Amino acid sequence: MIVCFSASYKKAKLPLLEALVFKDAAAVMKGLCSQGLMEECILVQTCHRVEIYGVLKDSSKEDSIKKILKFWSANTGVSLDILTENVDLLKGREALANLFNVASGLDSMVVGEDQILGQVRTAYVKAKKLGSVGLVLDKVFMKAMNVGRKVRSETRVNEGSVSISSAAVDLAAKELGDLRRLKALVVGAGEAGSVAAETLRRRGVKKILIANRTYETGAQLAEKVQGKPILFEEIYEVIPRTDLTIIALTVDKPVVKASKLRKIFSGQRANRELFLVDISQPRAVEEKVGSVDGVVLRNIDSLKEVVEESIRSRQSEAEKAKKILFDELARFEKQQLEFLVQPLISEIYKRVDGIRQKELKRALSKMAESDEKKMQILDRFSRELVERVLQMPIDQLREAALNSDDDLLSAAEKLFKIKS
Repeated sequence: MIVCFSASYKKAKLPLLEALVFKDAAAVMKGLCSQGLMEECILVQTCHRVEIYGVLKDSSKEDSIKKILKFWSANTGVSLDILTENVDLLKGREALANLFNVASGLDSMVVGEDQILGQVRTAYVKAKKLGSVGLVLDKVFMKAMNVGRKVRSETRVNEGSVSISSAAVDLAAKELGDLRRLKALVVGAGEAGSVAAETLRRRGVKKILIANRTYETGAQLAEKVQGKPILFEEIYEVIPRTDLTIIALTVDKPVVKASKLRKIFSGQRANRELFLVDISQPRAVEEKVGSVDGVVLRNIDSLKEVVEESIRSRQSEAEKAKKILFDELARFEKQQLEFLVQPLISEIYKRVDGIRQKELKRALSKMAESDEKKMQILDRFSRELVERVLQMPIDQLREAALNSDDDLLSAAEKLFKIKS
């Protein structure tokens, strides 16, 4: 049975999610498999979710579920009661649908985000190398990633700005044109500044400078986006040499002053404008900066409309994406149920056909029948009879697999004395 233990932003607050993160993902996946709690395992961890996808043995699933939650508690220090309250257990179809939604960006805090698909792929690759992925999760994750790519290629669910930071870059591209030829400065290496810098890099900006009050933090972000760190005190020296500056600071009062920029800009930027976007809350750039010759100033109020329009557009596209997802999920479930239940069906046919052959042989010997044609007719009749008799229970087994009705599947194994 496929399961997903899911802790996400929808139920757990950020501090709890941070506490639920496993420090050593590889050790966790190894442990779950080596201790027999899961037959296969993939751990997906992002800033908004911690999810364990796995395959459980039907015979011990309830016991395994309890032990997995205890394992999670023991490895993170979060009490079992809190875990139970905040972790959703998804089985079968629900687990598949959740993974497809996650990979498609439809379950993200920001609908349509691109980053999650890469995070799902990274989790899959790590588990594959570790050896905790078998036939079932291999098929499941490959399909989920294909669906994620299909949703993004056939809809516009991931287009447009969905945060103030990315909106700042989009607005700059709209007003400045091709960003790849420009030199950009990001002041601030917190969440907003990081998103802005990463968006600039994705948009092809080659020259990115990062300034932060803590130099080491700025240097880490600069390395991540293949940019260059500078000292915070140097921003006034650097701003005149850039085409685009994005300010993302947490301050009590403005730190970028019009009087200073006016002096610095005097005679330095003939026929060139600086596009300066202040996404700080409160503002870090004086409003008067917008009146400095050679400076075009934009702030959060300029960007809100861009963000809201993009969110409305994404929500509309999400409906199209959901249809693709449901169609792909239904198609995959049919393939998956055949894959999961076919060994049982084959074994049932084998057992019943063995009985058929034995009884046919006994009947023919009693009849002392030697006519080859009659023997073929009786053989065909017995085969068709077996197929007709088994058709209904086999259909029920396929339906049970589709609905994760493990009780019925287990009953069939017992009924026909088939070991799982």
